[in-house]
Amino acid sequence: MKPSEVIHFDWADFLHRYRDAIIREWVKRLRTEISERYSQRPESELQKTISASFAANCRLLIFGEKDELDRFIAAISRLRLEGDFPLVDVQKAFDLFRHIILPLIAASCNIETFHHAVVELNDCMAYTIYQFSDLFQKLHRRRLIDYARKLKTEVSFKTAELRESELKYKTLVEDITDGYVVIHEGLIVFTNRAFSAMHGYGGADLLGKSFLELITPCDHAAILSRLHQIPADGEDSPALEYDRITRTGDISPTEIKFKTIHYGDRWSQIGICRDITERIELGKKMREAERLADIAQIATSLSHEIRNPLSAIKMNLQILQRHPELVGNDRRRVDIAVHEMHRLEGILQEVLDFAKPVTLEKTSCSLNPILMQTIELLEMKFAEKRLDVILDLDELPDLLMDGRKIEQVALNLLLNAAEAAPDGTAIRVSSRRRKSDHKPPEVVFWVEDEGETIPQVLCETIFKPFFTTKSRGAGLGLSVVRRLVEAHGGCVSVTGRVPGGSVFTVALPEGDVHANDFGG
Repeated sequence: MKPSEVIHFDWADFLHRYRDAIIREWVKRLRTEISERYSQRPESELQKTISASFAANCRLLIFGEKDELDRFIAAISRLRLEGDFPLVDVQKAFDLFRHIILPLIAASCNIETFHHAVVELNDCMAYTIYQFSDLFQKLHRRRLIDYARKLKTEVSFKTAELRESELKYKTLVEDITDGYVVIHEGLIVFTNRAFSAMHGYGGADLLGKSFLELITPCDHAAILSRLHQIPADGEDSPALEYDRITRTGDISPTEIKFKTIHYGDRWSQIGICRDITERIELGKKMREAERLADIAQIATSLSHEIRNPLSAIKMNLQILQRHPELVGNDRRRVDIAVHEMHRLEGILQEVLDFAKPVTLEKTSCSLNPILMQTIELLEMKFAEKRLDVILDLDELPDLLMDGRKIEQVALNLLLNAAEAAPDGTAIRVSSRRRKSDHKPPEVVFWVEDEGETIPQVLCETIFKPFFTTKSRGAGLGLSVVRRLVEAHGGCVSVTGRVPGGSVFTVALPEGDVHANDFGG
């Protein structure tokens, strides 16, 4: 053979000779090296898909034909998208073909032929992964667009419901079920049953009381101002929202309209009021749905505009990373670039995950083992900063909840505490069963750290999407915590700790673990 001549690699003979061994090894590695999702798939399914992928690669490598590979990519993209497989997992599954056959090629030919074969193999894999990534992203984008449209439809429906509800509230008739109160010189002289009940009193218990006793002090000025501005011609005053105080001290949002009437032998003011808790909650849910719709659109844009080129950059960096001549600072720079690519992929995945609706798989679970298991997962993290974890766990009843979701809540809060706590300090994790005369029983757990105290003005803001005080991350961790807790019917809050640190509190409704409720 002349020095300038290169013997082309005989793909047909090679792939025919090693077909069974390659497929067998491919299926084995797919089940053991890629991800838990692949390990959970039936072996018969993987055998079928790998055989089809092998055949498609053969057509391209031997004959240069791409039709069969394109058909397989279309089928596997839909199959893996329906199974919620991450893009990177399927890319790794495709790339296993290269990893498996490279040693076999090297043992089957000389260096010149090997180089030529590697070029053809890389061209094949580049085409496969680029085509798959592009199609997978398009299908994923279509799914996100459909989800965004669904959210917009729900927002429109809720808006129509709210408008209808507000129209009903504005329709005042003589015989009303709303609260009705007559006030003379600031004192209550008459109430209907609904008014007394909404404040927690019996029929005549309120007579002679000051109307202001039923209103939070911060709303006194607004109420007095409105009472002095009531039209004298019998027209209703504009509706005013305020917080009422019940007999038990509970505070609830209320709407009231005043009117001047002749009551008995003197002019007095009447107030027609109603509880607007449901309306305010509906408004919050509408705003949340609108925010989620916006996030879904952002996620769609990020997925289409960033992840596709990001995958290509990452794949080429990984190929460069495996180059044997890459040493010293050059290797370190490439390693840093690959690490940062992984971090960026993680941030994008956080955004995409946040755009998805929360689905719960509820079972009867005990909270304390979940907390202890989460602490064990973070043992190395705590050890790095010499943090002591102090447990104060009461005996608790089982709860009907999604254990994995609550574990995610605990993991987020403990990670935040570990990052906030100074080296050599302590994190306290407590749990209690909380009972009240006015609320259903609930189970509560706290995570306390000794870091800097979160300012009061940020105690609500930190739960908003994309808000962060850290230099890394997407600012979605605490937003996810709130979504997961509220999906369980619970609540999460944060308060400052004296002399320093913060306390995150999660309250979950106790409920009935025997109830037939295993949905989300």
